[in-house]
Amino acid sequence: MNDFELEAVLRRELLPGERLAWTGRPDPQRMKAAFGIWFFAIPWTVFALFWETMALSMWFAKDGPPDGITMLIGVIFPLFGLPFVLTGFWMLATPFRARKQASVSIYGLTDRRILKVTAGRKRESASVLFSQMGPINVTADAQGYGTLRIETGTHIDSDGDRHVLRFEVPAVPNVARLEELLLRARTDKAAG
Repeated sequence: MNDFELEAVLRRELLPGERLAWTGRPDPQRMKAAFGIWFFAIPWTVFALFWETMALSMWFAKDGPPDGITMLIGVIFPLFGLPFVLTGFWMLATPFRARKQASVSIYGLTDRRILKVTAGRKRESASVLFSQMGPINVTADAQGYGTLRIETGTHIDSDGDRHVLRFEVPAVPNVARLEELLLRARTDKAAG
């Protein structure tokens, strides 16, 4: 989907009277953080594949036909390991799914909120009103591409751990300009 088509999808999400101040698209090639999951996914998948290989190896042993217990174990152990193998492959594919989603996503800043629209197989939209925004954190590289994170709230899970909820605008060009526009729009909205 090209920039023009994505911007048209974004404009359809605007509320009556809402003005668009900024649009930006994430650069899928700069979504390197998504590959961090591989530090966990690679060993997980290797061990799961090792488990499956060992569990299935009894079917290929040349010691004669397996007895009832060995046959039962030869069925249960591979079935037990299968979800772990599938989970490993799912984790390995996660960065590629994130890049694909970024290629069909667009962000917009209006005079009321910041929003994200993804126009893949199905259209998805998420937004945060200025009144829902907490602290803002920005990281940028030397070329100005970066990620803007907006704290939107917190919650306590069942273990009593505090989790911060964030709205992220990742891998966008000139993220400092977005931050400047967002802070100005929030100030104007608070003053008006």
